[in-house]
Amino acid sequence: MIRLATTLLLGAVLAMALPALARGQSPGDFLDQGIRAYAVREYDGAAWLLRRALSADGAGALSTSDAARATLYLMAIEVVRNQRDSALAAARRLVVLDPRMRPDEQSFSPQVIAVYQEARRSTPSVTIRAPGDTEIRPGAGVFVVRLGSATAPEVTAVVTGADGRVVRNLYAGTIRDSVDVRWNGLDGAGNTPPAGRYSILVTPAGKDKDRRWTLRLPLELARPTVDTTPLPAAPPDSLFKPERGDYKSAWQSLIPGVVAAGAIVVVPNLVASGEQASSARLIVGGTVAIAGVAAFFSHHPGQRIPANEQYNRQLRDTWKHNVAETTRRNAERLKGATLVIRPGAPSLTTSDTP
Repeated sequence: MIRLATTLLLGAVLAMALPALARGQSPGDFLDQGIRAYAVREYDGAAWLLRRALSADGAGALSTSDAARATLYLMAIEVVRNQRDSALAAARRLVVLDPRMRPDEQSFSPQVIAVYQEARRSTPSVTIRAPGDTEIRPGAGVFVVRLGSATAPEVTAVVTGADGRVVRNLYAGTIRDSVDVRWNGLDGAGNTPPAGRYSILVTPAGKDKDRRWTLRLPLELARPTVDTTPLPAAPPDSLFKPERGDYKSAWQSLIPGVVAAGAIVVVPNLVASGEQASSARLIVGGTVAIAGVAAFFSHHPGQRIPANEQYNRQLRDTWKHNVAETTRRNAERLKGATLVIRPGAPSLTTSDTP
């Protein structure tokens, strides 16, 4: 009676404390707390803690061995709670996570052992092993996962995006003992996919395709920031020279000269006096008029100006060359950028998985 009261009290305390525990806790903390809750038979709280530990992915996810431990205890909890389908589903995930792990007969009941053995008999014997976080240069390095099986199944392996679209076909063939599947970080078109969540999906093929199951390895792709140089701005119009003579400027040069020449001819006393005044003013007026006409034609009204055309062409060519060179350097920097691939915990879905 006292033991039952103590268990109920602990359960009530855990139920009230769970929201507070969730703040600032790592997946490893949730795992440890879940195992302790299981030990005192607070199964509901333990299940919540273990699922919380398993829900983390990416860089903060549990290691494969810790995920297997969490799944083992979750399977045992579902057996105790008489949730057979959920227990079998957890057992199948355990077989995929770590086929070598076995429930300890000293720590777990015969019912738990029986559920695990049933899962082993019904679960496709295909395993997937991935390294930890891996940094590669797309197209040059490779991310390697190992598929293993003792039954030589025929499978296909593909990389898919979060929307389920196939990003890259990786492998199609038979697994004899084990096979290394390699991904160079590029999609089917030879491009680096954007950062985000992806998966490696392994499914049966050929004679095994009627057995419906999917082995999934979640991946998180991250691309470190790459500093690129902004493209040079196009030269402003103010730097370009006119390529044809300007009539407006030419007339502006001609008119003052013509007006001045006319004034000299009409107002003789301004330039000469006496008996030689008439010839002097004509000479001066004509000279000023000729200077105005010369100024008019110096603007090449309506005509091409080869020197200006060449200057403008060189200005444009220099800008285009700088743009092309900057684009090339940026492309080299992006091409040399690395891709960080973070694998999560694999999971298995079968036709009879609840």
